[in-house]
Amino acid sequence: MDSISLSSIFKSVDRSLSINVLDATRSIHHFDRHRVIIDQFDNEKCAFIRLIGDCNIKLLIDMPYTFEEIKSGGYLGAPGDKSEPVLWLPALPIVRILNSDNSISKELKGKIHKVTRENNQQVSIQLSSLSDSVTDIIMWQLVSTLSEEDVISFFPIEIQNFFLLGSHACINKPADLYRHLIHGAVYDLRYSWPNNKKCFSENEAHALYTVYSGLEKATGKAIYRHFQLQLVLSIMQRQAEDGGWYHGMWTDSSECHYRLHTSGVHLLMDEYARTGCPNVKVALEKAVVFLSKTTDQLTCGAWFLHDSLELSKEAMDKGPFKWIPNTTLGKRISNMLVLNTHLDSTIAMNRYTRLTNDHQFDELIASALNSTKAVLSLKTAEWLYKPLFWAIGLTMLPTEQARRLPLPLRAIKRFASDYLIKKIPDIKAKFPRLVMPNGYIDRELSLRTWAIDYQTINLMDLARYAKAFPGELDESILDMALAFTQESGLIKRYKELPPGKQYAPGFWMEALYYRCLAKPEYKYREWLAKALLHCHDLAIGIAPSLLGTNGEAVPYNEQIKMPMVSNAEILQANLSHNQHVEYLLVNTSTERLTVTWIHPNQTALSWIDSQDNRINSETLTIEAKGWIIGKRL
Repeated sequence: MDSISLSSIFKSVDRSLSINVLDATRSIHHFDRHRVIIDQFDNEKCAFIRLIGDCNIKLLIDMPYTFEEIKSGGYLGAPGDKSEPVLWLPALPIVRILNSDNSISKELKGKIHKVTRENNQQVSIQLSSLSDSVTDIIMWQLVSTLSEEDVISFFPIEIQNFFLLGSHACINKPADLYRHLIHGAVYDLRYSWPNNKKCFSENEAHALYTVYSGLEKATGKAIYRHFQLQLVLSIMQRQAEDGGWYHGMWTDSSECHYRLHTSGVHLLMDEYARTGCPNVKVALEKAVVFLSKTTDQLTCGAWFLHDSLELSKEAMDKGPFKWIPNTTLGKRISNMLVLNTHLDSTIAMNRYTRLTNDHQFDELIASALNSTKAVLSLKTAEWLYKPLFWAIGLTMLPTEQARRLPLPLRAIKRFASDYLIKKIPDIKAKFPRLVMPNGYIDRELSLRTWAIDYQTINLMDLARYAKAFPGELDESILDMALAFTQESGLIKRYKELPPGKQYAPGFWMEALYYRCLAKPEYKYREWLAKALLHCHDLAIGIAPSLLGTNGEAVPYNEQIKMPMVSNAEILQANLSHNQHVEYLLVNTSTERLTVTWIHPNQTALSWIDSQDNRINSETLTIEAKGWIIGKRL
C-alpha cells in the first residue's frame, strides 16, 4: 500500500510549477497515483490532494492529533505539541466521477477504511479510490493562533446566508467554499441541464470573491483574504491559452458561456484594482481581448453574444434549445439577441478601460452602446403587445391575488397561460421587441422559451448599465420595469415557482442595491428592505453586493467598512460609497429588537424607521419585520 506523508506534502512548494499573486503561491505536483495542489499564504497552507484511479493509500500525519467537528464546517485537528500547526479539514474525502472535460457527473462520500495511531506518534488514515473515479481530500495547515481563531469563532454576520449568483444556492460557513472550490477549480453547485453534470463557473467564483471581500472588511479575518486569493489563483490556473474560460454546460464540446467568462473578467478586475498585481493584469488583458471578439455586428452596432454556440447555425443546432432563425437588425441568424449577457459584457469592457486606461476598445464600446439603445428602443406592434402583455401579466400574479379575479379575467389568465405565452417566440420573430408595454423585459429574441425568472436578472444588469453609462440608458425603461416588478405581485409569484426557479428575488436585491447607490429616493430602500425579508423567508440569503465590497459598484479605495451588529436576527446592507455613508438594518424576527453593536460606531448617523420617521440614535430599536436606515450627518 502506498503512503503519503502530510509533512512532505506541505513542504513541497515547487516555484517552477507555480502561479503567483503577490505573496500567494499555487504549486502543482503530479505523481503516479495522486496529484497535489498547494496554496501558500504567508505561513498558512492549503493542500488539495487527489487520488487517481484504483488505489489504496495511507495518509500519514506525522504526530499525534485530536480531531473534532467544528461549526465552521469539517474537522479541526489539535496537535499534541501546541507549538505545531493546527489542521483544518473543511470536508471529508469525496469520490468524484469526472467526464473527459473534467466536469463532474457524480459525487459520493469517500470511504475511510481505517484510522490508527501508530506508536502514539503518527496518525494513519487509510483511503481508497475506484478505477473510474478520483478521491479528493482538502486540508489546511494553520500556523498561528490567530489563524485558528479565524475558523472556530464567529460574528453573526459570518454565519448568515449569502446568495450566490451562479448556482442560486447560498453559503453560511467558511467550509462552504469547498463545495465549489474542488481540487483547485471553481464549479457550479448544480448538476446542469440537460447533461446532468457539474461544470466550471467563474460566475460562482466572482460571487464568492465578493462575499469574502465583504466578510474580510467587516471582520478583519485573514482567512477570508486567503479565500479570495484561492479564487483568483483558481481562475488564473484554468484560463485557456486564448484567454477564455470554457464550460460545456449545454454540450460535450466545452462551449464557452460568455456570461461566466465575463464574471472571470470582473473578478480579475476586482483583484487588480486592489493590488495592481502584474500577473493578474496579464491574465486580465488576455481575458478582455478574448471577450472583445465575442460579438456579432448588427446594423445598429456590435452585440455581445451569450455563448459560443451562437457563432454558427451548426453549433446552435447542437445545443438543447429550439430556436427561430431570423436576421432582425441585420444580426447573424444564430444570434439569439440575449440581453443580459450583452449588457454585462459591455459593462466589463468599459470598466476595464477605466481601470487600466487602455483605450483600444473605445470604438467597440461605443458601438455596443448604440446597439443597446436600438434594441431597447424597439416598440413594434404596440397595438398587439399592449393587450397581449396585459393578459400575460395576469399569469404573473401570486395565486392568492389571482383567485380574487372575476371569472372573465380568470378565463383570460388561463388562455394566456395555455396559449398566448407559447405564441410569444413567433410573435417576437415577426414583431421584434424585448421591452414590453407593461414593464416586463424579455430575456432574448429568438429562443422558444419563456423565463419570467429572468426579469430580475435583466433589472440587475440594466441598473448596473445605468450606473456605468450615465445618460446612455432611457431610464424610464428601468423605472417602469422596477415598478412593475414591485407592484404587480411578481416577487411573491416567484415564491410559488418550482424550487429551481425561486431564485429571482436574489437578483432583485442586487438590482435594488445599484438603484440605491444611484438614487436617493426612499422607495428603493423600502423595496430593498422588503426584498431582504422576502429572501430571508425563502432562505435565499442576502445578495453579495450588500456587504458593500462589490468592486464594480464601489471601487476598492472607496469602500467603507460597516459596523457589525451582534443581533443574529438583523440583516445589514451597506449602501455606502466614497464619502456617502448609509446603512440599512432589517429585523427578520417577529419581535421588536434593540440594536447592539459589536464595536461602537464611530460615525455620527441620523436614523429613520420604516415609517420614514426620525428615531433616537442613542438606543436604536427596530419593529418586528421592520427596518431602519442610518446616514452620516
